[in-house]
Amino acid sequence: MIRVEKIDTQADSRRFGTAFPPASIAIVGTSRTGASEIPGYNGLQLFEGLRKYGYKGRLYPVNPKAREIMGEKAYPSVVAIPERLDLAIVTVPAPRVPDVIDDCAAAGTRYVHICTSGFGETGLPEGRRLEQMVLEKAVRSGLALIGPNCMGFSVPAARITAFPDIGVLPEGTVGFISQSGGHARTFMTNAPTMNLGLSTVVSYGNGLMLDAVDFTEYLAEDAGTEMICIYLEGIRDGGRLIQVVKRTTPLKPVILMKGGLTGPGAIAASSHTGSLAGSQSIWRGFYRQTGAVEVDTLEEMADTAMAFHLLSPFVGAATAVMTMGGGSTVQAGDMCGREGLNVPRYSRKTSEGLAGFISSVNQGLSNPMDIPGLMFDPSGFPRALRLIAADPNIDIILTGLPAEQMVQEGDAVMEEIAAFNQERPFGKQAVAAVTDNWGRYAVEEHCRRWRESGMAVFRSFAGACRAINRVAAYYRHIRFQADSG
Repeated sequence: MIRVEKIDTQADSRRFGTAFPPASIAIVGTSRTGASEIPGYNGLQLFEGLRKYGYKGRLYPVNPKAREIMGEKAYPSVVAIPERLDLAIVTVPAPRVPDVIDDCAAAGTRYVHICTSGFGETGLPEGRRLEQMVLEKAVRSGLALIGPNCMGFSVPAARITAFPDIGVLPEGTVGFISQSGGHARTFMTNAPTMNLGLSTVVSYGNGLMLDAVDFTEYLAEDAGTEMICIYLEGIRDGGRLIQVVKRTTPLKPVILMKGGLTGPGAIAASSHTGSLAGSQSIWRGFYRQTGAVEVDTLEEMADTAMAFHLLSPFVGAATAVMTMGGGSTVQAGDMCGREGLNVPRYSRKTSEGLAGFISSVNQGLSNPMDIPGLMFDPSGFPRALRLIAADPNIDIILTGLPAEQMVQEGDAVMEEIAAFNQERPFGKQAVAAVTDNWGRYAVEEHCRRWRESGMAVFRSFAGACRAINRVAAYYRHIRFQADSG
């Protein structure tokens, strides 16, 4: 948490959403050569990247020493630009940023994204002094600040990108808010493999004025966003975050990863974005109160988001497990237990029905099931799926395929699961997970292909268990709130 005393940013921060996505962008600090005094992306890279990405608005390079950059007229300052800007992206070194803020205020710029680092996150007195100066100037002039020390916005539908080298990303309904630019990049890069299209991605860094609360509030009201993912290190107003997330979760899932909950993590968060971390017990209370979905890694966030995206709502997590190999079956049962999934006994009718056509030689028919022979039986496997779906003790079916079988013969199994999910007998659905993946077989392209067809396919069995449990818990929370409200 960055604490700035005696400055109220609330009125200004709530302005976010007007003139967004921006129809006009200036990049302050667009050099002619790409040379930069600071590491990371520079103004010319961002300018060139937005042009190549096909940004649909008006784009202005700002450089007092240039008349033209990449064939476009350059302006000495934002004041000289012949329209009121929606967004100015600032890439000049930190000591020059306060003067740019003055120019943006004089020009009536709506939003100022400070890409530059070297402020409060350094822990140095000069960085804190500059940060305080920038904030005071912005509050006095009514500017809305994003950053500093961040990559800003990516909006695929508007052809806006903070990461020009990633390429064109699929449009979709997942919003991602990240205090870390690196995490934003990682999520954006990997989202397509999980069949996740993006609505808006925000990297907001130190969160000096606008922070996760403001962007969550915006995405909660955004008709193009159906799910909100958040990576958070610190927050200025915890009470407001609770209220905003609590209002949002009945409308759309909020998946939140809190960084800095351990000693080493808190130290890293302090040097990364100048944030102070809260205790684990406080954040557990936050999840209970708000209904936000807790995840610990970006991989878990992506798995959970995929489950929300591809599965119909379900409140029960009583799971039928179908795997191959005795040891794998035991391991699968242990994983389900550790992740809080209930693996109940089948009803007598189900057990007798399965025994009626499945051999018990080298196979196990109780839940979890060890069925290497049945899995690739084109008539027996779909019959078993539908028989299990009729069991009132079961809410969802989880099939585990070793990586070798996924690559060599998995299409037959996937096709049967896809047909089952289309039919949804008794309102049940099935998911698949890769097991025993030691890296010898490249399974991701196979998984991606099936995700694109609408099936939830997980990279690991443990990841599937976590996602199933979290999604069911979210819908139970929503139902409880509706019933008690």
